[in-house]
This record gives sequence, C-alpha cells and structure tokens, in this order.
Amino acid sequence: MSDVDITAFATEGNRDLHILYGSQSGNSEGLAGKWQKEAAKYGLNPTVHDMDGFDINSMSGMSRVMIVCSTWGEGEMPDNAEELYEAAVGVGKILTNTHFSICALGDTGYDLFCQSGKDWDKTMEDMGGSRIHDRVDCDVDFEDPAEQWMNGAMSKLACVDGDGAFQSDLVESMTSYASGAVVESEAETVVEESAGTTAYQAMGTASLFFHKPNKWLKRVKEAVDDDELPTTGIEKAKDMFKELRKITLKSLPQGKDYIALVNNEKCIGCTQCVYYCNFASIDMISWDLKARTSQFESKKALILDDTCVGCTLCAFACPVEAITMESKV
Repeated sequence: MSDVDITAFATEGNRDLHILYGSQSGNSEGLAGKWQKEAAKYGLNPTVHDMDGFDINSMSGMSRVMIVCSTWGEGEMPDNAEELYEAAVGVGKILTNTHFSICALGDTGYDLFCQSGKDWDKTMEDMGGSRIHDRVDCDVDFEDPAEQWMNGAMSKLACVDGDGAFQSDLVESMTSYASGAVVESEAETVVEESAGTTAYQAMGTASLFFHKPNKWLKRVKEAVDDDELPTTGIEKAKDMFKELRKITLKSLPQGKDYIALVNNEKCIGCTQCVYYCNFASIDMISWDLKARTSQFESKKALILDDTCVGCTLCAFACPVEAITMESKV
C-alpha cells in the first residue's frame, strides 16, 4: 500500500480506537484522557473506557486497543480493574482481529514492578490479540516514557485499516501526518482562544492551588468543563496549574496600559505572586509590620514598574486580594 493517500487512509472507514484504563490514584486515568485528545492527530476516533463495568466480550469487535494500567500494593490490580482482569483470564480466545499495546505504571521500589501491566500484556495475547507495539514499563516519573510509548503505539494503531489489517509500510507516513500542521493549523487558533477564556476563568481561583490543590483541581475541572480531568492528585494539580498559567498568559493583554499595585496593609508576604510571575517583576522586601502575627509578616511584595507587563497573573495568585491592576494612563 505504498501509494496510498495517507490523508484518505486516516480519515475514511473504521477509525475507532479504544483506550482502557486501570487506575488507583488517577495517573492512568489522566493519561487515558490525554491520549484521547492526541488521537485526532492520527485520524482516530477515540473512546476512553473505565475498566470498572467494562464488558470483556465487547472487546472482540475492537480492532485497536490501548491499555494503561497501574500496579497497586504487591503486584495487585487497581480496584477498578480487578473484575475485568478476572473475566479476561477465563474468557478464552475471543480476539481474532484485535491489535493492542500496553502501558504499565509502577514503582521500582516494589518487587513486582508494573506487574498488572505485564499481566494484561500476557492476557491480551492469550485472548488472541496481536501485540502491535511493545509494552512500556514506567517508573514513578512516567510522563516522558509514557508519551514516547503513546507516539509509537498510536502511529501503528492508526495504520490498522478498516478491515483490521495492520499496514506496516504506512507507519512512517502516518507519523509524519500526525506531526504535520495540516490537521492542527485550522483548529489551533480557535482551540487556543477557547482555552484562553476557560483558563482565565479557572485561574480566578489560583490562590486556592497553593494551600488546597485537590480542591483547586476540582474547581478547574468545573471551569473548563472537561470530564477527562482528574479530580485529585497533587502532581496532576501542579501540571494543570503550569499549563493553565501558560495558556492564560498568552490570552491576557500584556500591555503598557496597566500595572500591578500591592496593598501593603493586606499583603501577608506569602510569595505566591512571586512564584506566579513569569517576568521576574516582583521582589519581596523587608517591612515593619508589628500589628500582624502572620508567619509571613517580615516581607512584602514589591512590583517592579519597569518589567511589569500588566498581565494580572499576580492578582489571580494573591490569596488575600492584596494586588489590584491600575491604569498607567
């Protein structure tokens, strides 16, 4: 199929992709949601499935399957994957035309590292599935190896045609297609504009991130109206915080017309605004404040006029509303 039009191949016929996750702390669920968004680049129509309540027999009609599963305790399946795995072990060879790949999450601090993912890898093969891309076993710092695996697995799964046959000679072309600007260019502006608006709204509760990240993450989930976002997890909150900060910064008018001002009577010297500023425009200076008993009372925020771009991010971050935006005009 070397002369196949890759664009036509990626957009016609059955392009369904099924992503199953077994998750205890939310990491696998988060990755599944991320991959769901990436799948469109490959012309795939993704569906994410929680392993809890999933019918193992329905997998027999699936051509493309990705599984991400964490390992809990001493090599155990996460709670939401136990029943499905037990059903899979005894179901027999029901997969006659299914291509799969496994991403396993674990911790090398345990003897049975990534055991759940390894078990799924073997069981999928025992069920008759065809391993289209080698399993990856990820340690606690899973983001980079998981992303690398996703790119490889999805490039190959996207080359499974409408009849369920893997066209290996198209992988290189499919990788180029997915990384090209053809699919993304038209949508990028709209997506970024929309993301900027929702991110801006979400960051209205930014100060909550610093002392109650899980509660902040739930607020963000509501603000951006994304069911795929996890609702708990400190690391997930940090990642989301950084991403929303980037999007918000791009969407805000950065100008010469406004500048941030600090109300020294309200400022508690917590340094959240310093952490939040992308332009190194805030210093903490000593301040005599005998009236306060706060643990932060020895320092106050000072805005540097010559570098402040008026982006308002520091005002978002302040937990006591001590920062306002004033017009320079």
